[in-house]
Amino acid sequence: MDLESFEATAVPHMNALHDAALRLAGDPATAQDLTQETFLRALRSFDTFQAGSNCRAWLLRIQYNLFCTQYRRRRRMPLVWLDEGEDDPAIDLPSAEPGPEEQTIRELDREAVRSAIAKLPEDFRMAVILVDIHGLSCGEAATVMDVPRGTILSRLHRARRRLEAMLLPELGRVKADDL
Repeated sequence: MDLESFEATAVPHMNALHDAALRLAGDPATAQDLTQETFLRALRSFDTFQAGSNCRAWLLRIQYNLFCTQYRRRRRMPLVWLDEGEDDPAIDLPSAEPGPEEQTIRELDREAVRSAIAKLPEDFRMAVILVDIHGLSCGEAATVMDVPRGTILSRLHRARRRLEAMLLPELGRVKADDL
């Protein structure tokens, strides 16, 4: 195993993986654990990585499999709340725009989109995260999720329709077809 090669190839994708983990898990601490475990597993199996292929897609596939395994395990365990959930400031993405009014509007829009994405079924949510947020092609997302490309296209179409239905009333915008 070549640690220098792993660092040069995989580590540059750490932010993208952490972002995907945050969107999957919805909790910064869990996202951090998921990202760390993903890199640990990737390091252990780096000899299986094919040089020249898409490392980010390979890492996201490892992360997605790990998340699914942990999700199934958590579903079998009873849920215990230790405190009432507070809004997590780590999830908020600050705006670089100057005006406070514009910042407030953009933040409300971002929160609405985040909330709508979180309400999607897991398969739809993952397709949107991989393609629309992380910029993977449908083929790469299909590889990550281990489904046919057509399934990704279908999930994206359905997810976008659901997002549109959830967001149009909330954001008070008119569909382009209505203009």
